[in-house]
Amino acid sequence: MVNEKEDGTEAKETPSAKPALIAELTWAQLYTKAMHKDLVAISTAVGKNQPTTSGAVMRKSAEQLHDQLQDANRTVDKLSEQAGTRPKRVGK
Repeated sequence: MVNEKEDGTEAKETPSAKPALIAELTWAQLYTKAMHKDLVAISTAVGKNQPTTSGAVMRKSAEQLHDQLQDANRTVDKLSEQAGTRPKRVGK
Protein backbone atom coordinates (compact mmCIF):
# COMPACT_ATOMS: atom_id res chain seq x y z
CA MET A 1 0.00 0.00 0.00
CA VAL A 2 1.33 3.44 -0.90
CA ASN A 3 0.42 6.72 0.77
CA GLU A 4 1.41 10.22 -0.11
CA LYS A 5 3.61 12.16 2.31
CA GLU A 6 3.00 15.82 3.08
CA ASP A 7 5.76 16.80 0.67
CA GLY A 8 4.01 14.98 -2.20
CA THR A 9 6.38 12.01 -2.35
CA GLU A 10 5.14 8.49 -1.97
CA ALA A 11 5.72 6.62 1.26
CA LYS A 12 5.42 2.85 1.48
CA GLU A 13 3.46 1.58 4.44
CA THR A 14 5.05 -1.31 6.24
CA PRO A 15 2.68 -4.11 7.04
CA SER A 16 1.71 -4.27 10.66
CA ALA A 17 3.69 -6.66 12.78
CA LYS A 18 0.61 -7.32 14.90
CA PRO A 19 -0.75 -10.30 12.87
CA ALA A 20 2.65 -12.00 12.91
CA LEU A 21 3.03 -11.36 16.63
CA ILE A 22 -0.43 -12.76 17.34
CA ALA A 23 0.36 -15.83 15.22
CA GLU A 24 3.61 -16.44 17.09
CA LEU A 25 1.97 -16.04 20.49
CA THR A 26 -0.92 -18.33 19.49
CA TRP A 27 1.57 -20.95 18.33
CA ALA A 28 3.49 -20.64 21.61
CA GLN A 29 0.29 -21.04 23.61
CA LEU A 30 -0.75 -24.18 21.69
CA TYR A 31 2.77 -25.57 21.88
CA THR A 32 3.03 -25.07 25.64
CA LYS A 33 -0.39 -26.69 26.19
CA ALA A 34 0.75 -29.76 24.26
CA MET A 35 4.08 -29.78 26.09
CA HIS A 36 2.32 -29.51 29.45
CA LYS A 37 0.17 -32.53 28.60
CA ASP A 38 3.29 -34.52 27.66
CA LEU A 39 5.14 -33.44 30.81
CA VAL A 40 2.24 -34.57 33.02
CA ALA A 41 2.30 -37.97 31.29
CA ILE A 42 6.08 -38.26 31.68
CA SER A 43 5.96 -37.24 35.35
CA THR A 44 3.20 -39.75 36.04
CA ALA A 45 5.08 -42.54 34.27
CA VAL A 46 8.33 -41.77 36.08
CA GLY A 47 6.50 -41.65 39.42
CA LYS A 48 4.90 -45.06 38.86
CA ASN A 49 7.93 -46.89 37.49
CA GLN A 50 11.29 -47.86 38.87
CA PRO A 51 14.20 -45.73 37.61
CA THR A 52 15.42 -47.07 34.30
CA THR A 53 18.98 -47.52 33.19
CA SER A 54 18.56 -44.22 31.35
CA GLY A 55 17.67 -42.43 34.59
CA ALA A 56 20.86 -40.34 34.52
CA VAL A 57 20.19 -39.32 30.93
CA MET A 58 16.59 -38.43 31.77
CA ARG A 59 17.76 -36.38 34.76
CA LYS A 60 20.22 -34.44 32.61
CA SER A 61 17.50 -33.83 30.02
CA ALA A 62 15.09 -32.70 32.72
CA GLU A 63 17.69 -30.27 34.09
CA GLN A 64 18.24 -28.91 30.58
CA LEU A 65 14.48 -28.50 30.15
CA HIS A 66 14.31 -26.70 33.50
CA ASP A 67 16.96 -24.21 32.37
CA GLN A 68 15.24 -23.65 29.02
CA LEU A 69 11.89 -23.07 30.71
CA GLN A 70 13.46 -20.51 33.04
CA ASP A 71 14.74 -18.66 29.96
CA ALA A 72 11.29 -18.90 28.38
CA ASN A 73 9.73 -17.53 31.57
CA ARG A 74 12.07 -14.53 31.43
CA THR A 75 11.01 -13.96 27.82
CA VAL A 76 7.33 -14.10 28.84
CA ASP A 77 8.08 -11.57 31.58
CA LYS A 78 9.63 -9.19 29.04
CA LEU A 79 6.71 -9.63 26.63
CA SER A 80 4.25 -9.04 29.47
CA GLU A 81 6.03 -5.82 30.42
CA GLN A 82 6.07 -4.64 26.81
CA ALA A 83 2.38 -5.47 26.37
CA GLY A 84 1.55 -3.59 29.57
CA THR A 85 0.02 -6.62 31.30
CA ARG A 86 2.62 -6.65 34.05
CA PRO A 87 4.40 -3.73 35.71
CA LYS A 88 8.05 -3.24 34.84
CA ARG A 89 10.52 -4.54 37.36
CA VAL A 90 12.82 -2.10 39.10
CA GLY A 91 16.55 -2.73 38.97
CA LYS A 92 16.84 -4.52 35.63
